[in-house]
Amino acid sequence: MVTGAISTVILPGLGAVCPECFCRGFLRLSGGLPIDGREIYTFTMTGPDSELSWDIARAQELLTQRPRKPKKLDPVELADWLQSRVTITPRHLDHIPVEKRELPGIFVVITVAPGPGAPMSDFGILIDGSHRAALALRDGRDFYAYLLTEQEQRSICTYTVEGKVTEIPQIAAGPGITPEDAGL
Repeated sequence: MVTGAISTVILPGLGAVCPECFCRGFLRLSGGLPIDGREIYTFTMTGPDSELSWDIARAQELLTQRPRKPKKLDPVELADWLQSRVTITPRHLDHIPVEKRELPGIFVVITVAPGPGAPMSDFGILIDGSHRAALALRDGRDFYAYLLTEQEQRSICTYTVEGKVTEIPQIAAGPGITPEDAGL
């Protein structure tokens, strides 16, 4: 299997820029393209083709409205997640602004079946902070993330099945991640 990532984009009048910095609005363009830095994290699934998309700005608003302590993520599980589920741009790690490097990420837990007829299980998704997490692991630091409740994550998530927005199915028998689970 071959994987790759775009590590540099050439922009007229700017030259080579990091695409991660550019899309996050870290570059100050004089009279150039307006980039607002608003992020949507999308997790894609197959069988049927579907996507879960979380609005990161809204997640941050929820965390401001309902503060909680971040949870330390297991470094082995985090490294596995980053390697198998995320495309990290290694060159970007050193571009992360110093004041943002220690910011906790945001994660959610969904209930899924790994295949048809397989039992349902909880599955954690880091929806914000993947590059900060990779930087922390590279530098030998712990990484922390805020856990959203079931209700919170559903309120900022759009579920699309085969190109059509639809309601997120209620799969778990219980309440999902409770306020207590999330540290509220």
